[in-house]
Amino acid sequence: MINFEKVSFEEIPLLISWFKKEHIREYWVSILNKTDEEITNKYMKRLKEDVIEMFIIKKNNVKIGFIQTYLLEDPKQFMISDKCKGIDLFIGDEKFLNQGFGTETLKRFLKNKVFSDSSIKFACIDPEVKNKRAIRAYEKVGFKHVNTDFDKYSKLLTYYMVIDRDDFLTLSNTMV
Repeated sequence: MINFEKVSFEEIPLLISWFKKEHIREYWVSILNKTDEEITNKYMKRLKEDVIEMFIIKKNNVKIGFIQTYLLEDPKQFMISDKCKGIDLFIGDEKFLNQGFGTETLKRFLKNKVFSDSSIKFACIDPEVKNKRAIRAYEKVGFKHVNTDFDKYSKLLTYYMVIDRDDFLTLSNTMV
């Protein structure tokens, strides 16, 4: 069973160890060329500010990855204007790759964390165009492609995807 545990200060070294893995570094560009100290400071600041909700993904009580959500201030690249939460995630432990845990994680996270807030109309996710594995996982959950453009932060070609709350809740009875 997949569940979520809020990230604590003590888990920042675990995050750093995952950020050093090639399968994460390839797509998590915000940590490239950052020192351990810079990464620690970034995530400690996030924990203190509590604007970005960060969780460790656990499978049967084993820490397997990371997921975060945040209110999007300007969701226009997702072609929407309603209240929307962005999501970022990765499976950190290689033993759990290619087994469907990303899809399972996202379904549970949407149901239990994102759409449990009735004011959230959409969830948005933005993998790089070349991250085919992630795109397939997100499509399995019900995310739809709405735009392809260069991300203003990473400057990389990005595949913007959205899932509507009502559509997800209709499907979720059969999914989760």
